Amino acid sequence: MANQDMPVAGRDFIVEFAFQEPANESEYKRLGSMRGKEFGAEWQTDDATTDTSPAFTQTNVVTNKQSSISFDGVCTHDALLHVDDIELFVNDPSKFNGDGCGQPRLYLRVTRMKGCNGESIRQYTGTALITSFRITAPYDGTATWALEGSDFAYTIEDIDASDTNTSSGTQASKSGKTETA
Repeated sequence: MANQDMPVAGRDFIVEFAFQEPANESEYKRLGSMRGKEFGAEWQTDDATTDTSPAFTQTNVVTNKQSSISFDGVCTHDALLHVDDIELFVNDPSKFNGDGCGQPRLYLRVTRMKGCNGESIRQYTGTALITSFRITAPYDGTATWALEGSDFAYTIEDIDASDTNTSSGTQASKSGKTETA
């Protein structure tokens, strides 16, 4: 199997967050003990079919874009993984974001490798409204957590991996192409 055909492991995605708009790269904290990482966007459509639509084919137009996040992981005793901070934030965001409005909105940065040798990375950076945080603690199983959110308004940036310069292992250079998602 050629290198370019190799699958990408989900554990290679890094999720970082900040409670307030980060002034620099070091203000992002890594969210650890994660397993599932799901995020993306989809377009809503509206039926625009008329009695003159060709060949009885339904016609749609796009209206709004929806974006969401869904992360989950294993509960641990390690405070450096920041899961406890997220739980407290969801329950009382005004203690963390300082704006007094009480909205559970996080600044997020999701990073993944691009290319079979990690020659570049792709970063998704933006804000998300956190809509739920749940802990599942079965009597005879591992305790887990789940975090969900909406309105993940993000930009996509491709960055040359040779520009690595942060403590969290993500890239600080802004030399890549940026797209708004």
